[in-house]
Amino acid sequence: MDLLQLSHRLTELATDVAQRAGQRPDLNASELTAPELLHAQSLCLQLLNQLSAQAEHLNDPRAALAYAHFAQAFSYQATRSNIIAASLVETTAAHGLDLDEFDDLHAGRTDFSAEPRFAAGRTVYQDAASVLSNLLDMNYFEAARRVKDAHLLHARRDQNSAPCAPRFGLLAEHFATGAQPSPEDDAPTDVSASSSDSASAPWSPPDLHYLRDPREVLKAARALDRFEPEDTTFDGLPTTATATGPDGVLLEEHASEMLLEPSVRSRQKHLNTLIKEYKDLHQETQTPALGLFRGKVINGVHEFIVRVTSLDAELWNSLIAQADNKRTQAGAAARQTEQNSQPEASDQAGQSEQTSAATAEQDTAEVEPQVDELWHSDQPIPEWARGAQTPADPAAASDEAASGGPAPTMPSNCTVAQRRMNALNAVLRNIDPENSTKRITPEIVVHASYQDLADLGSLSGVTAHGVKLSAGELRIMLCEAKVLSPIYNADGVIMDIGRDARLFPRWMKLAARDRDGGCLVPGCTEEPALLDYHHFKPWSKGGHTRLQDCCPLCRSHHVMVHNGYLRLVKVKGLPYVILPKHLDPDQQPRRNTYFSRAG
Repeated sequence: MDLLQLSHRLTELATDVAQRAGQRPDLNASELTAPELLHAQSLCLQLLNQLSAQAEHLNDPRAALAYAHFAQAFSYQATRSNIIAASLVETTAAHGLDLDEFDDLHAGRTDFSAEPRFAAGRTVYQDAASVLSNLLDMNYFEAARRVKDAHLLHARRDQNSAPCAPRFGLLAEHFATGAQPSPEDDAPTDVSASSSDSASAPWSPPDLHYLRDPREVLKAARALDRFEPEDTTFDGLPTTATATGPDGVLLEEHASEMLLEPSVRSRQKHLNTLIKEYKDLHQETQTPALGLFRGKVINGVHEFIVRVTSLDAELWNSLIAQADNKRTQAGAAARQTEQNSQPEASDQAGQSEQTSAATAEQDTAEVEPQVDELWHSDQPIPEWARGAQTPADPAAASDEAASGGPAPTMPSNCTVAQRRMNALNAVLRNIDPENSTKRITPEIVVHASYQDLADLGSLSGVTAHGVKLSAGELRIMLCEAKVLSPIYNADGVIMDIGRDARLFPRWMKLAARDRDGGCLVPGCTEEPALLDYHHFKPWSKGGHTRLQDCCPLCRSHHVMVHNGYLRLVKVKGLPYVILPKHLDPDQQPRRNTYFSRAG
């Protein structure tokens, strides 16, 4: 049956249903009977296969993008349909059908006008999962998982085998959102004219920004279910969600709000953080031992495992971020050893950097020079960490130890792994003043709000790389040198150096990064240490080099702002991003919440 025939058959079926609804308005005659529903599904499946086969030959990139929208919407609906079907198989007790019913169903000769026949004695299949795994030729555990997912988000059975509400009602609403909202419901009222024209066109791609990805909702429900007691609804003891966060609000409510976040990366990060914080609070994960451990050796490559506390984790994160930044002397020096040891890769890297440099020259706005003295330190390295000071003569070594030399003493309860870690951190924190080679020196920036200062005893902070510090760790950090702790009031502090300099100074970049967390564009996860800093109003057009005009952007989004793909606006003095209309028909000012330190 070709596409034209399939379309005619579906049209005829829809016409019959419409006529029936008009003849019997007192009944819900618009609903299909079971044979009609199955017939329509058979036609739709054939139609979808035919459409997919023809779509493979598309040459127009615009049609390819539109087809990708439809394919994604189809996959969303397929995921929902699988869970709904598993729920129906369970709640209708389909596993208890008589063997002849299964044979008739397979042959397509089932008489739906007659009552279903159930097995008089022992059933052929034990439960819904077993009948699904056999009839659908799928793994039993996957079938059982679909049934369990249905309990969480669609329907459960009570002791009388009647369907009842799912365990997570709020998440079930997200899971059931399978169509675009109508204008009178959840859809924005100020949609632009272009989006209205698209909605009234003969065809328009589904707006995936208003659809909930059921896989995300399922993942969240499965994670929250681990914190809940065993489901005893079938035994006559209904169970609902009980796990709460530190604020006393159900985790399900938090997850439901996070699923409304428009950026998929921000949604996933915040959901993962919600789960992790609950596990940490309730000690559901075992704390691993701290230290530096030897791992496996694979084909001459040695593996080491490093486990550190939050205080040292920021040190490592800062180290990695600077090593990744090839625009600084420290980052370039970190690459030098790698390039020397891998000459072939060095040539390719050189070509890549030349290409990047050419691209950077085109972006004539606020691009940093090749040398950026952003990181520095003048702290001397401890004597015991200098190395290469052990005398060659063993006797001399024993004499030095006997005379009370500079050898360090470690706490008696310090393990070997912890001792290695302490030594490595000492090397990372300090630079030999006699060494003229440029070294990477981690710098730690701690974020604290003005309101937090009311209770210094419980003051906690979040580092620039998202590592949370307890009150004790923060107090230790604030006692060390080279710690920057910018504090802002509710309205923010304005720092302005006018037009005396085009490039933003180091302290202003740190302040802007502290304010925004990272790149302003929603969903961008670029490492904050690798950002460009864009003038809200170009400096060449009279813009000022001041904090409120300092806009952190990653390199790619910086280019998008200059070519007009993205627009920057200010709301209450803060820079916001407006995405292009095809991504955000509402044209709402948005900020990146991926680096949000709230919650």
